[in-house]
Amino acid sequence: MPSYTNKEGINTYAKKKEVIRMSNKNYYDILEVSPRASTAVIHSAWRELSRQYGDGNPDRRLLNEAYEILSDPAKRRAFDESLKPPTGKIKRIGNYRIIEKIAEGGFGATYRAVHELLGEQVCIKHPHMISSLDEALMLEEAKSIWDLRHWSIPAIRDVIRLPDGNVAIVMSYVAGTDLQKAVENKGAIEPEHVCWITERVLNGLLYLHNHKVIHGDIKPGNIIVQPDTHQVVLVDYGLSLVRPRKDTANKGYTPMFASPEQLQNKPLLPESDLYSLGLTMIYALGGDPASGSVPPSTPAPVCDFIKRLIRRDINARPNWKSENLCKTISDVRLQAFGNRASNMKPLTL
Repeated sequence: MPSYTNKEGINTYAKKKEVIRMSNKNYYDILEVSPRASTAVIHSAWRELSRQYGDGNPDRRLLNEAYEILSDPAKRRAFDESLKPPTGKIKRIGNYRIIEKIAEGGFGATYRAVHELLGEQVCIKHPHMISSLDEALMLEEAKSIWDLRHWSIPAIRDVIRLPDGNVAIVMSYVAGTDLQKAVENKGAIEPEHVCWITERVLNGLLYLHNHKVIHGDIKPGNIIVQPDTHQVVLVDYGLSLVRPRKDTANKGYTPMFASPEQLQNKPLLPESDLYSLGLTMIYALGGDPASGSVPPSTPAPVCDFIKRLIRRDINARPNWKSENLCKTISDVRLQAFGNRASNMKPLTL
């Protein structure tokens, strides 16, 4: 039993005992470290707590047990796995009740959930045991669109620190089908539909770019289409850049839809998003993004517009300063289809 010389020390010791009693053998709680703590930090925490508890304290055994598990890479991995909720078993996150799992990957899971007081649906990105860098990227994703309000951008509702130490992002739920799944399920999309989808994406990009945000990952899987209302929402801002400088490196990319400068890890500009949009149009039309080949059945005005977007020289692409691309694509629609509006032409995805 350590000897404390003041009331504050006694209270501190009592709190540490309570942490151990309530931890149910969460070894990170016992050592008072983050699940992302390095081995050196774990060792330092064990050494300091051991000194405070003293040799005669029965709780010292739990400290040693925690150190044995967390200082051994194999045992720690096994323990980390045990902390993950069983597939389909997680029921709530913060004030949100889980309805269903939308997707899952190595990084974590995405859920559709509902606020228990308001009854409003949300989308929650819930990572597994992530690194400090991963967490920083998630927080940057939330910050990149925190104050943005546009129909093509999901709203950030909350950022929650979870009991396991990870961070979850709560966003507005966006119903619909992404372009990648639409093409996989139904095949090539009719050019007139591709054009109104593109016009909506361009409207969203104009808003983002005016607020100094570069999406950085425009691709079919990140474009949600709502065919009944002819609305489009851009999702996944994990690779977005806010007010990038000339020396700001990009965070990553999807090779098939990345611009040449992105593949070379050069700074991104709004024109980088436009290049990726051009390749996305090719994909939606049933063409080959890898070769930049537009299907021959594509109306000439649409084909010409795409080719302008996917010029390899970033300075040769259209840009917002010299051209209103939302008006340009409207003109393209008039030339190719005889009208500037879809008139809610039915689309089945």
